[in-house]
Formats: sequence, structure tokens, C-alpha cells
Amino acid sequence: MKTAYSHGGDIYKFNKDILDFSANINPLGMPEKAKKTIVDNISAYFTYPDYANRELCSALEKFYQVNSRKIVCGNGAADLIYRIVISQKPENALITAPTFSEYEEALSTFSCNIKYHYLREAEDFKLQEDFLDSMDEALNIIFLCSPNNPTGSVIEIDLLSQILEKAKKIGATVVLDQCFLHFIEEEKPYNAIPLLESFDNLIILQAATKIFAMAGLRLGYCFVGNELVADEIRTTLQPWSVSTVASKAGIAALEEADFISKSKAYIKTQRRFLSEKLASLGYKVFPSEANYILIKGSKALGEALRKKGLLIRYCENYKSLNSNFYRLAVKSERENKKLVDALEDLGPKFSEL
Repeated sequence: MKTAYSHGGDIYKFNKDILDFSANINPLGMPEKAKKTIVDNISAYFTYPDYANRELCSALEKFYQVNSRKIVCGNGAADLIYRIVISQKPENALITAPTFSEYEEALSTFSCNIKYHYLREAEDFKLQEDFLDSMDEALNIIFLCSPNNPTGSVIEIDLLSQILEKAKKIGATVVLDQCFLHFIEEEKPYNAIPLLESFDNLIILQAATKIFAMAGLRLGYCFVGNELVADEIRTTLQPWSVSTVASKAGIAALEEADFISKSKAYIKTQRRFLSEKLASLGYKVFPSEANYILIKGSKALGEALRKKGLLIRYCENYKSLNSNFYRLAVKSERENKKLVDALEDLGPKFSEL
């Protein structure tokens, strides 16, 4: 059964002045070309969207070099997670802990048995080769996340290949969530798209939500190694899974060539600034390749910052984490300095466990 809302970005229950560090959205905002396209195409929103997302899939094919027959679009990546589970009907699944909660939510909704592989704090929650030992022949599906949410750790491509090889032997599908891939400074060594040619049991999740700051538009897509599986996922979708405005904006964003590289550079600088400042204030800071940072501090930190008008992501609902863990989005330079100033005002007692 679906539990209560457990994600970041729930700013609506607060006043307008809350500064939200709980949702991991690109601080550079939506690409200008996408904004202009939304307005310029306003007359196109009168008719129903293209149920087959032909123009969008063509743009994604060009950008990612994946055959459009292997691309399925949806109402955000979270929507596609549920669609994948519906289409594949797995009985036994393996996921890591901690990781994005919607994998567990989707699997539980459809009465799938879930096995957990616990990532270790002493290893900065980075996936290791012992994950292979957690894979058994009963598995039908595996969910992985790289960069992982909420840790920001990445999966080495050699290890991912080993996982895919073993999964293929036991007949399991691997769903790899790479929604934060484009925030990695050097993403090529971690980009799993080239593996689609070798592994038809691989599904890669991506989204415009994070990198293109389109959380409110809802646009996700997945790249599927097996065209028949892609067709199965499509059959679960409502006829109009992507709105015309989301499709038009997504296509325009993909055409803004320098936007991703500018975002990478900005995030790298601001992530380093935040990480160093947080560490100097006594917080335990875990290494991250994404646009967010996992830290450890006092159980009272979240409420103390909220009283100062800053919202951070409580992480106690992540399996294997507790109320000492928080996830902080990397935002603009001005906003990040405001967070640091607030933490300095609070003093050292809030960095203590």
C-alpha cells in the first residue's frame, strides 16, 4: 500500500519565504529556450497530446543515440517506475538500502517480495562487489540508482557490467535510475547507455525533472534494451502520458547545447563550497557526484533550520538511515551562502550526534 508523501519539495505547507534545500533541482533553472517554447506554443495546448510522443522520441533518439523504438516516455520517472513494475509483474526483487523510496513503493503496491542489500556507511554507501552475492536465481527484477539518491554515490561501470551479466544468467531485469547522471562532472565513465547494445535485460531511467528544472511539468523517459519489453511498458501507459507542454519544453531543452556543461561546472563549484563549509562546521559529509549532499548531524538540525526559513530533507524514512541523516540540495551561490550562514549561527551543537 502506498504510504504518506515522503519526498522533498513539499513547500506548499509553509509560507512563501521558505528556502527549499529538500528538492534536488538544477539551481540554474529551466533553459531559456524551453521557457520561450512553452509560451510560443500556447495555441498547441488546445488539442490532445501525441499519444506516441513521436516528436519527443525523435529528439531523445538524436540526443542520446538510442533507437526511438527503445524509448518510452512518461509522466516523470516515478510514473515509469510503476509502469515497469506493472508490465513485468515481478515476484521477487532486489534493491539497495538506502535508495530512492519509489522502487520499494511500486514493488510493494503490486505485492512483490523485496530483498534488500544494505550499503555500508563506512564505505560511504558506495555499491561494492558483494552485491553480486545478494543476487539469487529467484530474482525477477533489480533496481539500482547511479548517482544514488540520497547518497550521491555512483556505480562503477565494470561492476554494473558484472551485475548485468549475472542478472542475464538468472533471467532478471535490471532497472538503472540515472536521473542525476548529467550532474556528474565526467559522466561518460558512468553512463550506462552503451550497455544497452549488449544487455537486453537493461532499462535505464532518465528525466528532464532534475537537470532541466522541470519538476512541475513531469517528463521522464526510459531506454529499454529489449524492444518487446519497451512495447510491454507502453501498453501500461494512459493514452496521453506526456502533456504537449512538457514534450515541447523537453525538446527545446535538449537543443540548448551548452546548458548541461554549464550546469556541471556550476554544481561542481557549489558542491565543493558546501561540502567544505559543512565539514569545517563539524558535520559528517559523504562524498557526492550529484547536485545534493548527504550529511550527518543532530536530530534537531532540521527543525532548527526550518525556524530560520530553510527546508532540508529529513532522511529517517530511507531504509538503513536514521534521524541524524539529512540530504541538502546544491543550490545557487547566494542560497548556499545563506544556508552556511544559518548553520554558523546555530553553532557547533547541531553538528554533534
